[in-house]
Amino acid sequence: MLFKKLSTVERVYNIGLEQSSLIDIFDNINIFVKEAEGDLIKLYDLRILEKIPVKDIMTKHIITINSGDNIDKLKKYIEQYRHMGYPVLDENGKLIGIVTFKDLEKKNKKTIKDIMTPKDQLILISPETSASESQKIMAKNDIGRLLVVDGNGNLVGIVSRGDIVKTYRIYSEKTSKIQKCSRITNFYFYDKDKNSKLKKLAEDLIVLLGGRDYIVSEKDDYIEILTRDWEPLAKIMKSGDNIDHISITTKSINILQMNIIHEILKTIEKYSFEEIVITDHITLIDEKSAIQRIITDVTSFKDSKKTFGTVTIRSDF
Repeated sequence: MLFKKLSTVERVYNIGLEQSSLIDIFDNINIFVKEAEGDLIKLYDLRILEKIPVKDIMTKHIITINSGDNIDKLKKYIEQYRHMGYPVLDENGKLIGIVTFKDLEKKNKKTIKDIMTPKDQLILISPETSASESQKIMAKNDIGRLLVVDGNGNLVGIVSRGDIVKTYRIYSEKTSKIQKCSRITNFYFYDKDKNSKLKKLAEDLIVLLGGRDYIVSEKDDYIEILTRDWEPLAKIMKSGDNIDHISITTKSINILQMNIIHEILKTIEKYSFEEIVITDHITLIDEKSAIQRIITDVTSFKDSKKTFGTVTIRSDF
């Protein structure tokens, strides 16, 4: 069975916030991140239904009713089995229609054949039809169940909305959701005393991180800070003899869960830069390689304590 690759879905939010600290800014960004993460999980859960054929979830032991039976038989079935619809078979056991509770409204009729919906008016599906497609068919036609027939037109099962909801719940609870996250946050600084402030800021960060047992390694174009496990945490990027910008790299969706990030942000704030531009590139990947990217581009202004920018959420499947 072939599945069509979904197009890229993109949403852009314009934000204008009045914030007192960089931590407040990241708190707001995290609202968008969590929404994006939630969307990815929902989309992933719906994709689960695309992979499940109805033959795996349908009811195979079907209660049927004969076309020649009296209408009272349908009433007894509904009282006994609590189902609202029943496939109708002819004298040879072949499917010829379906009868439901609503059909009892038809007046002056005696047999099931008189009130049933005939087979040629039914929407029938094969055992290989996906649960997702079955759900769409039911929603489009406002029906609660579909009859499943084999290649010879023989009735082999029935699938209901309840079967699909139950399947969705079972499989969505088992999924491990987001498998990978990468986040790169860049800070660009603007100030009439930018170079001197950045030089002192870089020195403070090296002392701070070195004192927390992070590994500080100086290269030609940047100063790299690694964890004790040699995972990257930050880079202080150079432009000639001056500091250009600071970059933080993590695998955490919410970087504010890391205490060291709080200390880095507080150290940056200490220098009261006139403007700080923050670009944030977050990539979330689920276990089936569906990708969601959150790209933020915001500017924080010292004088007004206001932040303006955009958050772009892009989903690729």
